[in-house]
Amino acid sequence: MCIKVKFTFSCDDESVNKTNLELCQLKQLLKDYKMKEQWVGDDIYEINQNTELYQKVTNFVKNNLDETIEFIIFSFKVTMNKEEWNDAVAFKICFPKHYCQEYDDIDNEYNECSICYSKEKTDELFFAQPKGYIKKHQDDLGIAILDGTVELVMLPRLVEKLKEAGVDQKYFQPIISKRKKILGYIFVTDNILPVKSYIDENSKFENQCPSCQRINMTENKEELYYKQKQLSKEGIKALKDVNKTYEFYDRYREIIVSKKVAQVIRENVPDVEFYPVFKRSKGYPENV
Repeated sequence: MCIKVKFTFSCDDESVNKTNLELCQLKQLLKDYKMKEQWVGDDIYEINQNTELYQKVTNFVKNNLDETIEFIIFSFKVTMNKEEWNDAVAFKICFPKHYCQEYDDIDNEYNECSICYSKEKTDELFFAQPKGYIKKHQDDLGIAILDGTVELVMLPRLVEKLKEAGVDQKYFQPIISKRKKILGYIFVTDNILPVKSYIDENSKFENQCPSCQRINMTENKEELYYKQKQLSKEGIKALKDVNKTYEFYDRYREIIVSKKVAQVIRENVPDVEFYPVFKRSKGYPENV
């Protein structure tokens, strides 16, 4: 797999940004990987994580923690060949590039724990404004994200393609406007994967809420490389077309889709990216 990491790094102390020779040299070497956008005035870079240059960057970050170096990973881009795609047992859909807007005067409600703030989707329909991407591309096949939540919104034509491929309509819940027009659909499912069956080493255990008992995971900021997502034998046996992780990641369960669902989306929406999920590696402790 080819894995590109999108990141920024700088120091809170502006004098260090200008006088730290190694930092200045690294930024000079990274100039060819600089992207057009910036993050609060800092340059953003995208580079293959398996390069010597990225290793130099991560070594610098680890060796200069006392210099208050701020290192932020925005995303990983995973490119798979045919064999790697076929070897995956499931997929996670990455954060899409397009947005659709929610209403300022309508809250899309979750069942939220008052202690840990983890959120579970209720049966209530969500609302979106019929404008922007969702309006301009209403007759296209595409995916966006609600700007105030983490819900993926599939445009109607894409959902029709998924249904034609045999994906049950029970996995799709409409997103509507104030006038009750269906603008798209989000994934819904009652199929929760077994506890600890989904493994994502780019996240780490945060807590188990004493109130709701939900297991909360958070970003592992010490892990500076993309780690392969894995699923245990029990998780693979429990897989359906649309699934949710038992654990909550940054307060929400992750959606994991079958290879069939991912293939239909891949064929019809080329700009959508995926994280492949593979069978748990041999030797990986079953109780982790």
